[in-house]
Amino acid sequence: MNARLTCKLGLLVLLICQMALCWLIQTASAQQQTPSPPKFKEIEKAVWGYFKSQENFQASALITRDQVELLLTELKRTGFVVPDQQSLLDKLPMKGEFLTSELDSPVGRKFCERIAKYPEAYDRLDRLSRLPHGKQTVHDLIYGPGGYKMIQYLTTASGGKEMGNMLSNAPQGADFNKPTGRIYTVQMLLGHLKKQYDAAEMNSAEKK
Repeated sequence: MNARLTCKLGLLVLLICQMALCWLIQTASAQQQTPSPPKFKEIEKAVWGYFKSQENFQASALITRDQVELLLTELKRTGFVVPDQQSLLDKLPMKGEFLTSELDSPVGRKFCERIAKYPEAYDRLDRLSRLPHGKQTVHDLIYGPGGYKMIQYLTTASGGKEMGNMLSNAPQGADFNKPTGRIYTVQMLLGHLKKQYDAAEMNSAEKK
């Protein structure tokens, strides 16, 4: 093998080594720039931390769309990008709508504490507010003595279920006993996020 050929082969080997080194550096850099997605416990901690920093926080209080819009930005910083964010936001009560306005007061927050333990309490309250004269009824329940007991009755008693069936026949009362599909509290939001997180994890595992 002459000296010129040996030199060319040497240069070729050197070029291949340089290309391989560049590829390794780029791969390592990409891995560093793409951190592993957080565990759901970290997301849960971030969510509670965010809401606990809000003024007048209480776990049973109604949460609003504008609050969660800011939360989604915070979660993105943890490495969790919520899929289909618009669908999630559409499920949240708006600030200023009747129910959020009624419950955003000392009396309203006390009412929240009393009804939050009952299954689908906010769903019933929301549906009740949409009936004819329902807003006045809800206002009276919040500000009247023992008004929370009506929500307890509607959600836990067999007679309350029968009443709900009758109210389903009223104008705007359809499906009174069923969930509205909306997200009212931090705990409900976490339940929704957990489903999305699990679905994303499953989808990622299937692609591997």
